[in-house]
Amino acid sequence: MNYSDFELIDRVLSGNRFSFEELVNRYKKSVYFLTYRMVHDHEDAADLSQETFLKAYQGLRKFKRQSSFHTWLYRITVNLCINHLRKKRSRQYVELENTHSVEHPEILEDLELEELQTMVSDAVNELPEKQRAAVILRIYHGLSHKEISDILGCSVGTVKANYFHAIRNLRKSLQFRKDVEEDIQHEM
Repeated sequence: MNYSDFELIDRVLSGNRFSFEELVNRYKKSVYFLTYRMVHDHEDAADLSQETFLKAYQGLRKFKRQSSFHTWLYRITVNLCINHLRKKRSRQYVELENTHSVEHPEILEDLELEELQTMVSDAVNELPEKQRAAVILRIYHGLSHKEISDILGCSVGTVKANYFHAIRNLRKSLQFRKDVEEDIQHEM
């Protein structure tokens, strides 16, 4: 039988632990992808995903159902990620191997795309935590400003402001990186 999230929660609270496994199965991929986009490390994302579900299970009796279970779960996830990032304060870099682009022109295209993705990823990583969360939830997960405000526990106006400032900061950061790259190429 296909139970709703709230029905599964009721079953868990009545002592059926297997119903929580169903909730985990429903949301484990989206929670993992959110954590990975926030922390950019597979091991940390896996650990934080597990911690999210542990905290959700432990706090299930406190869930007031004022939002969807998914929104509540995302709030737990984002808070754990923000706390993790504050503790870690380190950046991840992608190592690029030396390639012979003259012999394989498609490698050069792949390398340029990878460098662009790394540049954007690094710029997102440099954003303040709330701005980073707003961008990731809005762009990568396609959530509305209202859904993000529920997840972050703030007003829709605050989410819009964080998102606006994040986009502005990303533009500045990417333009700066582009200018630096052009300066380096001119010096060669």
